[in-house]
Amino acid sequence: MVTHQISTQYQPPDLSILTGLSWGNAHLDHEELSNYLADKHPYTITIILDNLDWKLLNRQTYVLKTRHARISRYRELLYQALYREFSESAANEQYRLWLDKYRQRWLNDHKTRDLDDYILESEMIPRYHQSIMKRYKNLEKLKQPRSYIRRERYYTLPEPINGVDWRSPYDNLFIWTEGGRRCVDRGGSGSSQARETNSCFIYALGLLNQKQPVTSSLYLYDKTNQLHQLHSFSSLTMPKWDIGSNYHLDPSKEKQALKGVNYLWRKDVAELTKLYLVSSPPFMKTIFWEM
Repeated sequence: MVTHQISTQYQPPDLSILTGLSWGNAHLDHEELSNYLADKHPYTITIILDNLDWKLLNRQTYVLKTRHARISRYRELLYQALYREFSESAANEQYRLWLDKYRQRWLNDHKTRDLDDYILESEMIPRYHQSIMKRYKNLEKLKQPRSYIRRERYYTLPEPINGVDWRSPYDNLFIWTEGGRRCVDRGGSGSSQARETNSCFIYALGLLNQKQPVTSSLYLYDKTNQLHQLHSFSSLTMPKWDIGSNYHLDPSKEKQALKGVNYLWRKDVAELTKLYLVSSPPFMKTIFWEM
């Protein structure tokens, strides 16, 4: 295994390969998908996602701040009392029974109120109000409306790919040409669906890459919401994480699908500062990036 550090010098991003996209609809298994994409000029883009600089969390040019309603403290205490009285599973079952009990009344009232309101007034308040008032004296204050501020980081990529699941440290885009348009699907680690898509496409393109090169590009979305291009690869090069998650293959099939795939590794998820190329004969090249 040969390891050497390579440049992390930024390049202006090539936005042409990120524009004019529309969501694809290729819901196939990996072998079918590999055959389906064979004549559709597929390529991949991996975008490393740095954490947003904490100093920018309240800057409206970097995050969208919206205010949302939150249940009152009184209502919150009622639910807490329910879960103290019962175990979690028993409390959920009790609430389900109450939903069934009051659903018809809710329908008879033409859904003019929330179904939960019937349960609060007829079941939970009579059951828990006295115990709450032994601890809190100001009922009016407990019932005051509350709100919270949601901060959503901007992802300044062209539509329709300008939204991302920030639970994932990377954004994998799988792009192909079909019917005169360029289609895209997205993989990552933030949800089970994203992990399944990620695995299926990497297996499919891994098989295809053994017959014809599938090019890959590596970008960075940095801590100040700036997009940079880092590297381009002449054959399939993907993050190693989550391959196989939510899309399982037998070891022999997985080995065959990933034969010749180049891997990207990231040691730390906060901020990219170092990039390493690790060549592992006979097929594997691995890129490490870390703080």
